[in-house]
Amino acid sequence: MTHEYAVTVQLAQPRSIAAVRVRLPIRDVPRRFADYLNQVYAASRASAIELDGQNIFVYSGDAHGEADVEFGVGTRRSFERTGAVVHSMTPAGEVATTTHWGDYVELGAAHDAVVAWCRSRGRWIAGPRWEVYGHWSDNPATRRTDIFYLLKDDSAR
Repeated sequence: MTHEYAVTVQLAQPRSIAAVRVRLPIRDVPRRFADYLNQVYAASRASAIELDGQNIFVYSGDAHGEADVEFGVGTRRSFERTGAVVHSMTPAGEVATTTHWGDYVELGAAHDAVVAWCRSRGRWIAGPRWEVYGHWSDNPATRRTDIFYLLKDDSAR
């Protein structure tokens, strides 16, 4: 399926998340994410971390096909570390963003669209990027994922 992606620039506010931090090959994310999210949900049940139910994956430190990933879920407030689950925040600042509707296996096209948009406009990506997943739907066509890439400040180039 071919998607057309509208990329816009927005100002992202930091968002509180409960997350497990790992370094792994990007290609392993689809088969490993549940292991880490299950830890977040278990910690929530055990220690009353107030989750908002939206899964959020933050990627940084990319090198040689690997990245530091925070597999997280939005939270309503900060909390003390519980096992491997830590309180974190999504990056804040100017972002290039788009929305992907459809099956998660096609998310790479949305990322490619944001990167291509940045290159075509001379915008530099600062490093961190993240995905905010809409609430689950059994119909892949109605699954929403918002993609964000933190941009470097134009004056810093």
